[in-house]
Order: sequence, then C-alpha cells, then structure tokens
Amino acid sequence: MKKSGEAAKVSCRNIRRDGNKHFDDAEKAKTMTEDDRDKGKEKMQDLLKKYEANIDALSSKKEKEIMEQ
Repeated sequence: MKKSGEAAKVSCRNIRRDGNKHFDDAEKAKTMTEDDRDKGKEKMQDLLKKYEANIDALSSKKEKEIMEQ
C-alpha cells in the first residue's frame, strides 16, 4: 500500500505545482494581485498537507488490515 500512497501524494504535489503555476501566470497577466497569488499558494499548500494526511491515514489503515489477514 505504501507505493500507491506515495503515488497519490505525488499526484497531489503535481496538482499543487500546476495550481501554483496558474497563480503565477494570473499575477503576471495582472488579473491577480501579488497578495492574492501568495494567499492562493498558501491555501494550495494547506490543502496539500490535509490531503497528504488523509492519504497517510488511509494507507496505514489498509496496511494494518492486510497484516491482520
């Protein structure tokens, strides 16, 4: 389960990277302020931490289930 958990975390990090790029592009295009860009990136990071914690919890739970069989 660790491999699929790590793959899920990598996918989440890729989404964060893409989201951060969109924030940077919007700020460069002057459709977003620098402060809003920074707040958006901070929110992306907070969401990443939340989902990584969920992935870890689910992976641990599944690993325990498998070990009990």
